[in-house]
Amino acid sequence: MNRTILVILTFLVQLSPAFSQTKIIDMHIHSYSEADFGEREPPSDSYGKKGAANAEIHRIETFAALDKFNIVKAVVSGNPESVEEWAAKDSTDRVIRGILIFSPDDYGMDSVKFEQMVIDKKIEVFGEVGAYYSGTTLSDSIWQPYLRICEKYDIPVAVHTGGGDPGGTYSWAPKARLKLGDPYLIEDVLVNYPKLRIYLMHNGGEEWHEHTLRLMAYYPQLYTDIAVMLWVEPNTQRTVTEFLKNAKHAGYLDRVMFGSDQMVWPYAIEKSIHFLNSLDFLTEQDKEGIFYDNAVRFLRLKE
Repeated sequence: MNRTILVILTFLVQLSPAFSQTKIIDMHIHSYSEADFGEREPPSDSYGKKGAANAEIHRIETFAALDKFNIVKAVVSGNPESVEEWAAKDSTDRVIRGILIFSPDDYGMDSVKFEQMVIDKKIEVFGEVGAYYSGTTLSDSIWQPYLRICEKYDIPVAVHTGGGDPGGTYSWAPKARLKLGDPYLIEDVLVNYPKLRIYLMHNGGEEWHEHTLRLMAYYPQLYTDIAVMLWVEPNTQRTVTEFLKNAKHAGYLDRVMFGSDQMVWPYAIEKSIHFLNSLDFLTEQDKEGIFYDNAVRFLRLKE
Protein backbone atom coordinates (compact mmCIF):
# COMPACT_ATOMS: atom_id res chain seq x y z
CA MET A 1 0.00 0.00 0.00
CA ASN A 2 1.23 3.48 -0.81
CA ARG A 3 2.84 4.94 2.33
CA THR A 4 0.96 8.24 1.99
CA ILE A 5 -2.39 6.46 1.83
CA LEU A 6 -1.45 4.35 4.86
CA VAL A 7 -0.57 7.45 6.87
CA ILE A 8 -3.88 9.09 5.90
CA LEU A 9 -5.89 5.99 6.84
CA THR A 10 -4.10 5.73 10.17
CA PHE A 11 -4.88 9.37 10.89
CA LEU A 12 -8.57 8.87 10.06
CA VAL A 13 -8.78 5.81 12.30
CA GLN A 14 -7.29 7.85 15.13
CA LEU A 15 -9.88 10.55 14.57
CA SER A 16 -12.86 8.26 14.22
CA PRO A 17 -13.74 7.79 17.94
CA ALA A 18 -14.37 11.52 18.26
CA PHE A 19 -17.09 11.35 15.62
CA SER A 20 -18.35 7.80 16.01
CA GLN A 21 -21.79 8.45 17.45
CA THR A 22 -24.51 8.54 14.81
CA LYS A 23 -27.24 10.29 16.79
CA ILE A 24 -27.32 12.75 19.67
CA ILE A 25 -30.08 14.00 21.93
CA ASP A 26 -29.37 17.35 23.60
CA MET A 27 -31.33 17.52 26.84
CA HIS A 28 -30.53 21.17 27.52
CA ILE A 29 -30.96 23.85 24.84
CA HIS A 30 -32.12 27.44 25.37
CA SER A 31 -34.29 29.64 23.17
CA TYR A 32 -34.86 33.40 23.39
CA SER A 33 -36.99 36.20 22.07
CA GLU A 34 -35.44 39.57 21.31
CA ALA A 35 -37.00 40.89 24.52
CA ASP A 36 -35.00 38.56 26.79
CA PHE A 37 -31.97 37.79 24.64
CA GLY A 38 -28.79 38.25 26.66
CA GLU A 39 -30.49 39.77 29.69
CA ARG A 40 -29.18 37.02 32.01
CA GLU A 41 -25.82 36.25 30.40
CA PRO A 42 -22.60 38.28 30.48
CA PRO A 43 -21.34 39.87 27.24
CA SER A 44 -18.64 37.19 26.89
CA ASP A 45 -18.11 33.73 28.29
CA SER A 46 -15.12 32.74 30.42
CA TYR A 47 -13.01 32.28 27.27
CA GLY A 48 -13.81 35.77 26.00
CA LYS A 49 -16.22 34.50 23.35
CA LYS A 50 -19.14 36.82 22.65
CA GLY A 51 -22.61 35.42 22.19
CA ALA A 52 -24.72 35.53 19.06
CA ALA A 53 -25.66 38.99 17.84
CA ASN A 54 -29.41 38.60 18.38
CA ALA A 55 -32.13 36.03 19.01
CA GLU A 56 -32.72 35.14 15.36
CA ILE A 57 -29.03 34.62 14.58
CA HIS A 58 -28.80 32.58 17.77
CA ARG A 59 -31.62 30.30 16.59
CA ILE A 60 -30.11 29.91 13.12
CA GLU A 61 -26.67 29.09 14.52
CA THR A 62 -28.12 26.64 17.02
CA PHE A 63 -30.14 24.87 14.31
CA ALA A 64 -26.97 24.68 12.19
CA ALA A 65 -25.17 22.94 15.06
CA LEU A 66 -28.06 20.50 15.47
CA ASP A 67 -27.75 19.66 11.77
CA LYS A 68 -23.97 19.39 11.82
CA PHE A 69 -23.86 16.94 14.71
CA ASN A 70 -26.98 14.95 13.88
CA ILE A 71 -28.79 16.06 17.02
CA VAL A 72 -32.12 14.39 16.39
CA LYS A 73 -33.95 15.71 19.46
CA ALA A 74 -33.40 18.74 21.67
CA VAL A 75 -35.21 19.74 24.85
CA VAL A 76 -35.64 23.48 24.32
CA SER A 77 -36.48 25.76 27.24
CA GLY A 78 -37.13 29.47 27.12
CA ASN A 79 -40.08 31.77 27.36
CA PRO A 80 -43.17 30.08 25.83
CA GLU A 81 -43.25 32.35 22.77
CA SER A 82 -39.67 31.59 21.81
CA VAL A 83 -40.12 27.85 22.28
CA GLU A 84 -43.18 27.91 20.01
CA GLU A 85 -41.29 29.91 17.40
CA TRP A 86 -38.44 27.39 17.43
CA ALA A 87 -40.87 24.50 17.13
CA ALA A 88 -42.66 26.20 14.22
CA LYS A 89 -39.37 26.74 12.37
CA ASP A 90 -38.08 23.26 13.08
CA SER A 91 -38.87 21.28 9.94
CA THR A 92 -37.35 18.07 11.30
CA ASP A 93 -39.44 17.70 14.47
CA ARG A 94 -36.40 17.91 16.73
CA VAL A 95 -37.75 20.37 19.28
CA ILE A 96 -39.14 18.95 22.49
CA ARG A 97 -41.00 21.82 24.13
CA GLY A 98 -39.77 22.86 27.55
CA ILE A 99 -40.22 26.06 29.53
CA LEU A 100 -37.66 28.16 31.39
CA ILE A 101 -39.30 29.13 34.66
CA PHE A 102 -37.85 30.64 37.83
CA SER A 103 -41.02 31.34 39.85
CA PRO A 104 -44.37 29.53 39.58
CA ASP A 105 -46.10 32.73 38.41
CA ASP A 106 -43.68 33.60 35.59
CA TYR A 107 -45.45 34.45 32.33
CA GLY A 108 -48.68 34.90 34.27
CA MET A 109 -48.61 31.17 34.94
CA ASP A 110 -50.78 29.30 37.40
CA SER A 111 -51.63 25.63 37.71
CA VAL A 112 -54.74 25.95 35.51
CA LYS A 113 -52.84 27.59 32.67
CA PHE A 114 -49.98 25.16 33.12
CA GLU A 115 -52.23 22.12 32.90
CA GLN A 116 -53.84 23.43 29.72
CA MET A 117 -50.41 23.98 28.15
CA VAL A 118 -49.54 20.39 29.03
CA ILE A 119 -52.80 19.12 27.50
CA ASP A 120 -52.13 21.19 24.37
CA LYS A 121 -48.58 19.79 24.20
CA LYS A 122 -47.13 23.28 24.55
CA ILE A 123 -45.08 21.88 27.44
CA GLU A 124 -43.56 18.43 26.98
CA VAL A 125 -40.83 18.79 29.61
CA PHE A 126 -41.29 20.93 32.72
CA GLY A 127 -38.02 22.77 32.79
CA GLU A 128 -35.60 24.17 33.05
CA VAL A 129 -37.04 24.88 36.49
CA GLY A 130 -34.64 27.46 37.91
CA ALA A 131 -36.12 27.61 41.41
CA TYR A 132 -32.60 28.35 42.66
CA TYR A 133 -32.70 31.77 41.02
CA SER A 134 -35.92 32.79 42.77
CA GLY A 135 -34.69 31.75 46.21
CA THR A 136 -36.80 28.58 46.33
CA THR A 137 -36.37 24.86 45.88
CA LEU A 138 -38.51 22.35 44.01
CA SER A 139 -39.54 20.90 47.38
CA ASP A 140 -41.26 24.15 48.40
CA SER A 141 -45.06 24.15 48.57
CA ILE A 142 -45.45 26.68 45.75
CA TRP A 143 -44.17 24.18 43.19
CA GLN A 144 -46.29 21.21 44.27
CA PRO A 145 -49.37 21.93 42.10
CA TYR A 146 -47.11 21.84 39.03
CA LEU A 147 -45.44 18.61 40.09
CA ARG A 148 -48.80 16.94 40.69
CA ILE A 149 -49.81 17.86 37.14
CA CYS A 150 -46.53 16.53 35.78
CA GLU A 151 -47.06 13.24 37.59
CA LYS A 152 -50.67 13.08 36.37
CA TYR A 153 -49.68 13.53 32.69
CA ASP A 154 -46.28 11.82 32.90
CA ILE A 155 -44.39 15.00 32.03
CA PRO A 156 -40.64 14.86 32.76
CA VAL A 157 -39.20 17.50 35.09
CA ALA A 158 -35.83 19.16 34.54
CA VAL A 159 -34.52 21.05 37.56
CA HIS A 160 -31.48 23.31 37.79
CA THR A 161 -28.86 22.19 40.32
CA GLY A 162 -25.49 23.58 41.31
CA GLY A 163 -24.51 27.22 41.14
CA GLY A 164 -25.51 29.83 38.63
CA ASP A 165 -24.49 32.93 36.78
CA PRO A 166 -21.46 34.45 38.58
CA GLY A 167 -22.59 37.81 39.87
CA GLY A 168 -26.21 37.11 39.01
CA THR A 169 -27.23 37.67 42.62
CA TYR A 170 -26.21 41.32 42.18
CA SER A 171 -28.32 41.81 39.06
CA TRP A 172 -31.20 39.73 37.72
CA ALA A 173 -31.45 37.04 40.46
CA PRO A 174 -31.15 38.80 43.85
CA LYS A 175 -32.69 35.87 45.76
CA ALA A 176 -30.29 33.25 44.40
CA ARG A 177 -28.09 31.59 46.99
CA LEU A 178 -25.47 28.96 46.31
CA LYS A 179 -26.81 26.61 49.00
CA LEU A 180 -30.12 26.34 47.10
CA GLY A 181 -28.40 24.46 44.29
CA ASP A 182 -27.76 21.39 46.45
CA PRO A 183 -29.58 18.38 44.91
CA TYR A 184 -30.32 17.06 48.40
CA LEU A 185 -32.91 19.84 48.70
CA ILE A 186 -35.19 18.11 46.19
CA GLU A 187 -35.17 14.76 47.98
CA ASP A 188 -38.71 15.29 49.23
CA VAL A 189 -39.85 15.53 45.62
CA LEU A 190 -38.30 12.14 44.88
CA VAL A 191 -40.01 10.67 47.93
CA ASN A 192 -43.43 12.24 47.34
CA TYR A 193 -43.57 11.62 43.57
CA PRO A 194 -41.94 8.21 43.02
CA LYS A 195 -43.42 7.88 39.52
CA LEU A 196 -42.21 11.29 38.39
CA ARG A 197 -39.53 11.32 35.72
CA ILE A 198 -36.97 13.88 36.86
CA TYR A 199 -33.47 14.82 35.86
CA LEU A 200 -30.98 17.04 37.60
CA MET A 201 -29.51 19.60 35.27
CA HIS A 202 -25.73 20.14 35.61
CA ASN A 203 -25.35 16.96 37.75
CA GLY A 204 -25.19 19.09 40.90
CA GLY A 205 -22.55 21.38 39.46
CA GLU A 206 -19.03 21.81 40.76
CA GLU A 207 -20.27 21.91 44.33
CA TRP A 208 -22.49 18.85 44.75
CA HIS A 209 -21.80 16.28 42.05
CA GLU A 210 -21.17 13.71 44.78
CA HIS A 211 -24.62 14.47 46.22
CA THR A 212 -26.04 13.70 42.79
CA LEU A 213 -24.43 10.27 42.85
CA ARG A 214 -25.76 9.61 46.34
CA LEU A 215 -29.29 10.50 45.23
CA MET A 216 -28.95 8.32 42.14
CA ALA A 217 -27.98 5.44 44.42
CA TYR A 218 -31.04 5.90 46.64
CA TYR A 219 -33.53 6.75 43.89
CA PRO A 220 -33.11 4.54 40.81
CA GLN A 221 -35.59 6.62 38.81
CA LEU A 222 -33.35 9.71 38.98
CA TYR A 223 -31.38 10.83 35.91
CA THR A 224 -29.00 13.73 35.36
CA ASP A 225 -27.61 15.76 32.50
CA ILE A 226 -24.06 17.10 32.33
CA ALA A 227 -24.95 20.28 30.48
CA VAL A 228 -22.77 23.39 30.82
CA MET A 229 -20.23 21.37 32.79
CA LEU A 230 -18.65 20.16 29.56
CA TRP A 231 -17.67 23.55 28.24
CA VAL A 232 -18.32 26.65 30.31
CA GLU A 233 -14.92 26.88 32.02
CA PRO A 234 -11.95 24.66 32.93
CA ASN A 235 -13.09 24.02 36.49
CA THR A 236 -16.46 22.63 35.43
CA GLN A 237 -14.65 20.40 32.92
CA ARG A 238 -12.42 19.16 35.74
CA THR A 239 -15.34 18.35 38.02
CA VAL A 240 -17.55 16.75 35.36
CA THR A 241 -14.61 14.49 34.49
CA GLU A 242 -14.46 13.43 38.13
CA PHE A 243 -18.24 12.94 38.20
CA LEU A 244 -18.21 10.75 35.08
CA LYS A 245 -15.38 8.61 36.44
CA ASN A 246 -17.26 8.12 39.69
CA ALA A 247 -20.57 7.48 37.93
CA LYS A 248 -18.92 4.82 35.80
CA HIS A 249 -17.29 3.22 38.83
CA ALA A 250 -20.63 3.21 40.66
CA GLY A 251 -22.55 1.83 37.68
CA TYR A 252 -24.78 4.86 37.09
CA LEU A 253 -23.63 5.97 33.63
CA ASP A 254 -26.83 4.58 32.15
CA ARG A 255 -28.70 7.49 33.79
CA VAL A 256 -26.35 10.26 32.63
CA MET A 257 -27.48 12.28 29.60
CA PHE A 258 -25.78 14.73 27.28
CA GLY A 259 -26.73 18.38 27.26
CA SER A 260 -25.00 21.53 26.14
CA ASP A 261 -26.78 24.46 27.83
CA GLN A 262 -25.52 26.64 25.01
CA MET A 263 -27.28 29.78 26.28
CA VAL A 264 -26.33 32.66 23.92
CA TRP A 265 -23.23 30.78 22.66
CA PRO A 266 -24.26 28.18 20.03
CA TYR A 267 -20.62 27.13 19.58
CA ALA A 268 -20.92 25.51 23.03
CA ILE A 269 -22.75 22.57 21.45
CA GLU A 270 -19.69 21.59 19.41
CA LYS A 271 -17.36 22.34 22.32
CA SER A 272 -19.40 20.06 24.60
CA ILE A 273 -19.43 17.20 22.12
CA HIS A 274 -15.70 17.38 21.54
CA PHE A 275 -14.90 17.51 25.23
CA LEU A 276 -17.05 14.48 26.05
CA ASN A 277 -15.50 12.58 23.17
CA SER A 278 -12.02 13.45 24.44
CA LEU A 279 -12.51 11.49 27.68
CA ASP A 280 -10.63 8.28 26.96
CA PHE A 281 -11.80 6.46 30.10
CA LEU A 282 -15.26 6.31 28.53
CA THR A 283 -15.79 3.49 26.06
CA GLU A 284 -17.64 3.99 22.80
CA GLN A 285 -20.62 2.23 24.39
CA ASP A 286 -20.46 4.62 27.35
CA LYS A 287 -20.48 7.62 25.02
CA GLU A 288 -23.32 6.24 22.91
CA GLY A 289 -25.35 5.88 26.09
CA ILE A 290 -24.67 9.42 27.26
CA PHE A 291 -25.16 10.99 23.84
CA TYR A 292 -28.31 9.09 22.89
CA ASP A 293 -29.46 5.80 24.41
CA ASN A 294 -30.06 7.02 27.97
CA ALA A 295 -32.18 9.95 26.80
CA VAL A 296 -34.23 7.68 24.54
CA ARG A 297 -35.03 5.57 27.56
CA PHE A 298 -35.72 8.52 29.85
CA LEU A 299 -37.94 10.34 27.34
CA ARG A 300 -39.59 7.07 26.27
CA LEU A 301 -38.99 7.80 22.64
CA LYS A 302 -39.65 5.32 19.90
CA GLU A 303 -36.56 4.47 17.88
